[in-house]
Amino acid sequence: MKSNNIEKPKGKKRGLRILLLIILLAALMTAVYIRCNPKWKAAELTIEPAGRFYDIESLVPEGKTLETRIAPPEGFTRVPAPEGSFGAYLRSYPLLPDDIKLPVFDGSTIDSSDVAAIFDISLGDEGYQQCADSVIRLYSDYFYENKQYDKINFMFSNGDECSYDRWRKGKRFLALGSFSAEIPAGLPDDSEQQYMNYLKEVMRYAGTLSLQKESEVIPADELRVGDIICNDTHVVLIADEAVNEDGEKCYLIGQSFIPAVCFHILTHTEGKVTSPWFTQEQLSQDSFVVGSFRFEKDNIRRWKEGF
Repeated sequence: MKSNNIEKPKGKKRGLRILLLIILLAALMTAVYIRCNPKWKAAELTIEPAGRFYDIESLVPEGKTLETRIAPPEGFTRVPAPEGSFGAYLRSYPLLPDDIKLPVFDGSTIDSSDVAAIFDISLGDEGYQQCADSVIRLYSDYFYENKQYDKINFMFSNGDECSYDRWRKGKRFLALGSFSAEIPAGLPDDSEQQYMNYLKEVMRYAGTLSLQKESEVIPADELRVGDIICNDTHVVLIADEAVNEDGEKCYLIGQSFIPAVCFHILTHTEGKVTSPWFTQEQLSQDSFVVGSFRFEKDNIRRWKEGF
């Protein structure tokens, strides 16, 4: 009888330990699932008049797209953009109304004097889609709308690649600090919501450093739509281009920044003239300024094979 009385408490303890282990494993698996399955939610943006007190050269306020809002400078014509190209995609991108403040992800606005046009693009409610994120978003959306899912593939800052094609088949990334590993942690899902979830994951772990790893330096005279100007802290995107009879080019350049704001086309001011077009001569200098950031000539880069 003594033996039986001793064994019963031991059995209970063993059962409690097994139950505790099951609970811990379930909690760990839940935490991993949540960590690997981000949920994108669009922010509610505020549209507020800016009350612009200066003229912007080439601006057509009633234009609804990049092509109709910003005309080429006098003597220039837009470089032809084939139907279905990234250039045509950006030219037809819908814009928010003219002369408004920059919408910020948290519902606030920023009154900026170097904005020519603002893209009608959503922002995540947690502050993603900053400078590199906005470039990634436009690249990715272009491929997504053209059903080129195999090309939606971006590198994290640690060098690992996150593929949307694999993501929509159920693969996810477990990332902790500089470590990341692809694991099966989702069900096959090709919905638009899951696509945005994928983008949120990329925006968490990609940035200017990863864009540099995925791109190569090019000469300024080779610049075209889709190229970037990128250093360790900031990146801007070549959004459109025009050329004159002498072959001289000029460019529209866009960006986002911190805090996350809608992607927008920048202006620059020389003397009394404010223009959204940056000349080839300006961008060929050893050092030049775009918006509030200074870049060097070796910051001009082409992502992968370009567009």
